[in-house]
Amino acid sequence: MLLIGVWVNRNWILGNWIREVQARSRVNFTLRWVPFIYSGKRNIENFFVPKFSKYDAYFFSYPTIFKKYLESNFDEYVERSIILYPHCEPEMGTLEEQVSLLNNAFSIHFYCSADAYKLRDLGLRPEKIRLAFCAVDVDCVPDSSVSRKNNLVVLASRYGPRKGLEILPEIVAARPDLDFIALGRGWEEFISSTSLANARNFSYIKFNKENRNRILSEATLFISLSNLEGGPVPLIEALDMGVIPIATRTGFAPDLIREGENGYLLPLVPTVSEVLDAMHVALSTKLKIKSSGLTWDRITSMTIQDFREIQTNKELTSK
Repeated sequence: MLLIGVWVNRNWILGNWIREVQARSRVNFTLRWVPFIYSGKRNIENFFVPKFSKYDAYFFSYPTIFKKYLESNFDEYVERSIILYPHCEPEMGTLEEQVSLLNNAFSIHFYCSADAYKLRDLGLRPEKIRLAFCAVDVDCVPDSSVSRKNNLVVLASRYGPRKGLEILPEIVAARPDLDFIALGRGWEEFISSTSLANARNFSYIKFNKENRNRILSEATLFISLSNLEGGPVPLIEALDMGVIPIATRTGFAPDLIREGENGYLLPLVPTVSEVLDAMHVALSTKLKIKSSGLTWDRITSMTIQDFREIQTNKELTSK
């Protein structure tokens, strides 16, 4: 099988996904990088489309890459491709266009059931759906040098417009008894333009794995305010580290959070009071959080199973 990723994403989750699968597979998985996601936004994308040798099967780490290669050689990629679907983006086209495209794949590995079932209801064939959810890195482990702090709240993400952070300054101001840590990248401009710049109970720490392990070992609450996610991946990291999650109903949060048992769910666009109420309940109940059970071994097994089935189908049709 050929695993196809985007070079600029090689250190992000979509690149890490295929690297982790290749590292764990005992079958012949080859990894190649392409220069673009082929979203159709730049003319240069038409001139840099790497040619691949023929393989029994293909794994495309983004739907628009699959679309580009399917258009170039339909017979080579139809029913022999596995597609990773993180979450819906405008460059993927309408939902109806996505269904038409993805029905040409052998299977689609979705981050969450909401995206999968939305496309299913519009005509995506159910037998093609795999609920992958993503996985926790093996080096996401408790830091034994620190202990849990009852007043520490963590947010973990790269800053962006869909992260729902506009209400964060009010939340921080309303709970001066709690310490908030933003663990991520790209927050500087947002912080400097809000009251967070002068908030004594707010800190911003650049993401790295050492900081992630230390802070998730100390935190009591994890909060995600995003209005669009495939994950969020930090949610499953928080679960594995015993941190109580409070997350909006996007991505795989509704798949993994059982209200009042292992976390709390917020509306897609929550109000400040809704977030504060959920925090109050969470801090009062102190749930015992268990691991999500989502591993890269599980992801790899799903991929190998699909690969074997593609091989079997190829052998049957060639007889």
